[in-house]
Amino acid sequence: MASELEKLVEVMNDQLQWHRDLAAVLENKLDAVRHYDASRLEALCTAEQRLMEMIHTNESKRVHAVRLATGALLPQQRGRLATARELILAAPEPVRSKLSAVTALLCEATEKMRRLNRISELASRKIMGHFDHIFRIIAQSGCDIGLYGRAGKKDLLEQNRLIDAVA
Repeated sequence: MASELEKLVEVMNDQLQWHRDLAAVLENKLDAVRHYDASRLEALCTAEQRLMEMIHTNESKRVHAVRLATGALLPQQRGRLATARELILAAPEPVRSKLSAVTALLCEATEKMRRLNRISELASRKIMGHFDHIFRIIAQSGCDIGLYGRAGKKDLLEQNRLIDAVA
């Protein structure tokens, strides 16, 4: 029984570290957006994707560890995984304290990531709103901006710039 609980605590600690790393990447992404650093933003998006894959992989390990801990501590719950609260209440000391602490830290890390994702979402919506505004101005100008055709030549001889479209 103790080994199943220790394994669960270990997997949850790994999950906590992945979440902390992801939160750091999200904070850096917001900084890159503030400083208009597209290359840094692209690298951070790649790092975010890698971390999300690691979290997903670790999540399956966590579910397996919870299943084993549920079977060891609460065998009467057939087919249903125990919640963190149920496992904490059923666990003996000193594992109970470890499990309680890592669960609280995971909740805090999750809340921090939720906050950072919300800020990122709002910033993205604002940026997309600016693009939408620019595209509407271009569409309302009634003139073509001089796009090139498939042959690599301008379709129109007249050249209109974005500045001309806005004016």
